[in-house]
Amino acid sequence: MATRRVITGVLDNFLGTYVSRNSDFDGYLLFGFLVADLGELRIDLLGQPAEDPRTPAGAAAATAVARFDDQRRKAGLRLSQVHEAWLTIRRLPGPVSGEVNGRPRAGFNVRFAAAAVADNGRRYDRARVAFVAPHDAAAELRSARSH
Repeated sequence: MATRRVITGVLDNFLGTYVSRNSDFDGYLLFGFLVADLGELRIDLLGQPAEDPRTPAGAAAATAVARFDDQRRKAGLRLSQVHEAWLTIRRLPGPVSGEVNGRPRAGFNVRFAAAAVADNGRRYDRARVAFVAPHDAAAELRSARSH
């Protein structure tokens, strides 16, 4: 049976790596491509992404599945100890102001909620909220990883 601390640690670490600048699409922050039309996106963290990874939604799913698996393995949590796991990405109501590379930008707060059900039936939840501005190549810096 997986311990509460291990599973919550996996969820926290997953969100930390996923909700970061390292989640990119073509060298730009991945979530900026999704936020304008985002209502709610739910990703099965244990399954195979159904969408084309060459699209922003497909890249979001593929990245989430890979990062969750990486954190699960690092924590020594066996796949058999996790009955279900999913990520829900939801744009929160109302536009907000924030900064991108030190420049003021209009955008949205986005809630990233990860949940897992252990083999004993217990559910664990963790969430983060991050400011995301719609993609604008003129205002964003492109990651060197894209070259």
